[in-house]
Amino acid sequence: MLSLAQAANRRGDAGVPLPNIYPKLAQREAFICRGQVCLVVGPPSAGKSMLIMNLMVRMKVPALGFFLDTDQLTCAARFGAIVSGDRFWTVKDNIDSYSDTLNQLGDMQAVFYADDMDDIRLQGEAYEQRYGVYPSLVVVDNLGNFTSGMGDEWALLKAMTWELDKLAKEWQCAVVCAHHTTDLLTCEPAARDKILGKVTQYPRLVLSVGFNPDDGLYKIAVVKNTSGPTDKAAANPVIMYADPSRMLLSEDNPNWSPSSSLSSPVVPNGWGRI
Repeated sequence: MLSLAQAANRRGDAGVPLPNIYPKLAQREAFICRGQVCLVVGPPSAGKSMLIMNLMVRMKVPALGFFLDTDQLTCAARFGAIVSGDRFWTVKDNIDSYSDTLNQLGDMQAVFYADDMDDIRLQGEAYEQRYGVYPSLVVVDNLGNFTSGMGDEWALLKAMTWELDKLAKEWQCAVVCAHHTTDLLTCEPAARDKILGKVTQYPRLVLSVGFNPDDGLYKIAVVKNTSGPTDKAAANPVIMYADPSRMLLSEDNPNWSPSSSLSSPVVPNGWGRI
């Protein structure tokens, strides 16, 4: 039991935002914080992984990613495209020549198999032994890979988000998970009630994404935010631009230069660089 003053004095890093690399999301007070779970939701091919991978690269914090919905070559090529600005297929077809590019990612580590929370904890402990700290950012892409082959999938999803919430508090890291909504006919972000399994109880921030490949519009709706405005109907999304062929995600236009966004992440006033 702690007084509120004691809680503030002994808080550690819990609640501290990681750098927000997109000012439009910062304006909505949509910050991904240590000690909390964030969901990135959308239908298939809406660009969930594209957003998460860009966050991992451009936040520049120690990161551990569980990429359970892809293979090692595809994952490496996607990150190579983000860092180099080259097209995904160019990187994938010449992956051996991108070793130096991928080595720029430093203490970012990737895992391609995890069956349950014990596997996640084991990999996190291995990360701590290697680098001396737990990762500041843990990514799970995606939650459905843990539960889709099991009996009561929705109950398991809810239990998984609860376990990840406990993990975020214990390691004082931010946990970002990709998760599906119902398969919509529209390219607009889905409302909060379209999230499969209704697993929004424990995440503190839920970003619903939608992508229109015809015009490059990439929209992010903040459908849950316990520390800022919430748009649960996804009626007023942030409008951005994407080029999946290069894994590029920009606030300006699809032809942006990736090198300019690698240097200046946005953090709330007073927090400084994480």
